[in-house]
Amino acid sequence: MRKIITAFFTCAILFSCTKEIDIDLNESNPKFVIEGNVSTALGASKVTIHKTINFDESAPYPTVSAALVTITDNTVNQTYTLSEIAAGLYYNSSLLGAEGHTYTITVNIGTEIFTAVSTMPYRVNLDSLVQENLAGTGTGGGPGGPAGTGNITITPKYADPSAFENYYQFVVSRNGVLQNDIFVRSDIGFNGSTSPLPLRVDAEKNDVVTVDMQGIDKAVYNYFFGLNENINQSTATPANPASNFNNGALGYFKAHTTQTKTIIIQ
Repeated sequence: MRKIITAFFTCAILFSCTKEIDIDLNESNPKFVIEGNVSTALGASKVTIHKTINFDESAPYPTVSAALVTITDNTVNQTYTLSEIAAGLYYNSSLLGAEGHTYTITVNIGTEIFTAVSTMPYRVNLDSLVQENLAGTGTGGGPGGPAGTGNITITPKYADPSAFENYYQFVVSRNGVLQNDIFVRSDIGFNGSTSPLPLRVDAEKNDVVTVDMQGIDKAVYNYFFGLNENINQSTATPANPASNFNNGALGYFKAHTTQTKTIIIQ
């Protein structure tokens, strides 16, 4: 009898091991992704809204229309309503960011309300861009680029103020095309330094590289730092970066200064 029972359970185990398991990867609820900017550059204060997609679907991500989007300058108690000027893109031509002001964004989508707060820091002057090596003399293999590209080192020159913490994002364009690389810096460890960290850029000789140095707050820095960590890691399970939006929305709300300089790669 013991042998019969043992054989029964053995067969049951073997049968269960060969049973096909159907995992539904499409049952997760889609989330809203909000990317909001308040900038000191005229025309750059915009908000985009879209939704996440299922695991086995590919881009483009579906845009979200008919949302009610407002941004309030808490410092002067003025509210701007943003109009939808394209699918999922919201804009108000009068909205221009001011240094030192705190902003609140409110997004109403159906019955759901999402808010976030961001404080624009005071501007740190971008003095110049310095190319540290000639094209073709680096090691190559930059982010997303084949050997022979990604070998240009550019240092943005600025004097970091020592009076308070500073956080920066550098948005890079090559020949007018926005690059996907994420460059964020904090002054932790080199507060007050005049030798900022360089940027490693995918570019070739005669390319026109534009760098937009943006002053951001700590919460926005943490978001992009976490996003960059997810992109560059290959072992741990990726996790959504810490958004400054409440109520489960993904994305960020960024009140930032902006300064742009251009360099021709030699």
